[in-house]
Amino acid sequence: MRFRSRHIISLEKLESNFSKLKKICVNNKIIFMVKADAYGHGIVPIVRHSVEKLGITEFGCASLGEALLLREELYDLEFEIYVFSDVQIELRECVEIYLNRRIVPVLSNKEDLDFILSHREFDNFPLFIKFNTGMNRLGLDMSSINEVIQSIKRSGRKSVYHLMTHLSSSSMPIRTNKRNILQFENFDKVKQSFLDAGIEIEASSISNSGAIEQGAGLSETHVRPGIMMYGPSSLLPQYSDLSLWEGEIISRLETYVISIFDVTKGQPVGYGATPCPSNGRVAIIALGYGDGFSTRYLGASLSHGTILGKVVGRVNMDMAQVFFAENSLPSLNVGDTFTVWDHSTDRFSKFCQDVKIIPYEVFISLTKRVPKIYS
Repeated sequence: MRFRSRHIISLEKLESNFSKLKKICVNNKIIFMVKADAYGHGIVPIVRHSVEKLGITEFGCASLGEALLLREELYDLEFEIYVFSDVQIELRECVEIYLNRRIVPVLSNKEDLDFILSHREFDNFPLFIKFNTGMNRLGLDMSSINEVIQSIKRSGRKSVYHLMTHLSSSSMPIRTNKRNILQFENFDKVKQSFLDAGIEIEASSISNSGAIEQGAGLSETHVRPGIMMYGPSSLLPQYSDLSLWEGEIISRLETYVISIFDVTKGQPVGYGATPCPSNGRVAIIALGYGDGFSTRYLGASLSHGTILGKVVGRVNMDMAQVFFAENSLPSLNVGDTFTVWDHSTDRFSKFCQDVKIIPYEVFISLTKRVPKIYS
């Protein structure tokens, strides 16, 4: 584990982001998506704080293992957990977990739905059902709506606990993109089919972060914020003017300078003997791909204060080289703290654009070698 390279997570910034979220979706309940270790921010501390301080009581995971971890670590708290993809309802040991640990699978195929409906032990178990309205990933097929409805009615049920779908293109304009328009229309058809058949829909959701940012899908009972709660916008940069989101990055990534030395134009640095673009200075920082600072970050802009540098040469397993041109040298010494990203969404977005990697992946790439510090 590192001692001076740290992923510092501000729970105060998380609270601020939640307040900003509620200004957009005033009347909606929240399913806070915390899959992949809360997008790399630590699932247990994030959920504990969200329950105790923010009053959030519903959370979304990707796998049953994530949900079980929350139940085991946060046994003293009251909240609901939903497993969105890796449900494994057909395994007997998983059935026992669902029944006994109050964890709800999102049913996105006919086999899982039929399993729930045909086993008496699930008679009083809530039905959380997902339809594929055009993303073509997970979800019951639109053509099976009537079959699904008849199966539910034969089981004696008169309601669905939660009905949802997932948008494929919410990073693009919700109100003009044809794919988004189609998915909203299809979801309305699904809901109407259930209502026409006399099946009550207790709760529903369609909006992920990109839709919430654009104020769309708020007529449903719930919204499902993910990346936005951690700060970044999920809209493509060219559509940023459509976003209502004013969040801040809830974390900052700090490291320190291991070494610093002057270089001349063309001087080779690091593996591959990459030539320096001009005269300047190179700072060696204590982050490498062993920490989740990817080799793909070559060429990324990093700043020290207001002075802009650039990652040069191949990123090593344990360190990376940051080059500063001689006409803009920062005041840097060995042992100084070096901030890779801070709470600025603009700077973080610029970093992601430089390396052509989405914010989700940047966050979750950090390894356990970089300790998480909660402030």
